[in-house]
Amino acid sequence: MTYADGRVLGGGRSMTFGELLGALGRESVSATGSAGPGEELTKHSFSSFGAQFCEVRVHRWTREVRVSRMLGVFDAGRIVNDQAARSQLMGGMIWGVSAALHEGLEIEGNGRLANGDLAGYLVPVNADIPEIDVHFVQHPDTLHNPIGARGVGEIGVVGMAAAVANAVYNATGIRVRHTPITIEDLLDVG
Repeated sequence: MTYADGRVLGGGRSMTFGELLGALGRESVSATGSAGPGEELTKHSFSSFGAQFCEVRVHRWTREVRVSRMLGVFDAGRIVNDQAARSQLMGGMIWGVSAALHEGLEIEGNGRLANGDLAGYLVPVNADIPEIDVHFVQHPDTLHNPIGARGVGEIGVVGMAAAVANAVYNATGIRVRHTPITIEDLLDVG
């Protein structure tokens, strides 16, 4: 039996689920299925991946860094829920900007956190986040499962801090190899 276009097909016949339930004298039907990788798991990688890019503006005198555009292109197989996947990746990209420019844990000499609350620990606000564009490759990976889907997880955050650091280098000529990138890192000292 197969299901297509809202109809159950089998044995040369076609009917809706409602008609099928009436013919069987039942109120409901349930089915359970599963899929998982077999030996192909040892031969292939099933990780999702992506590439991220951003544009930054660095103020000439204050050296304040502002991200003005972000783009992420991701391959996670077939995207089952476009809005949820896009939102997950956008959230990761925002988290990456936060890691690159805002989140710096400060520890006092006695080991106490100097910024252990949201008053002192910086995170981005709406004004810090520009236009975000997310694209999907949409190449189903049917070796992994019959649907061809893979997870997006936290791949949105993975390359964003590096993209910001590279954009800062492109704008200033100063290579910063730690996060968060601060104004002090970009001041001409010398």
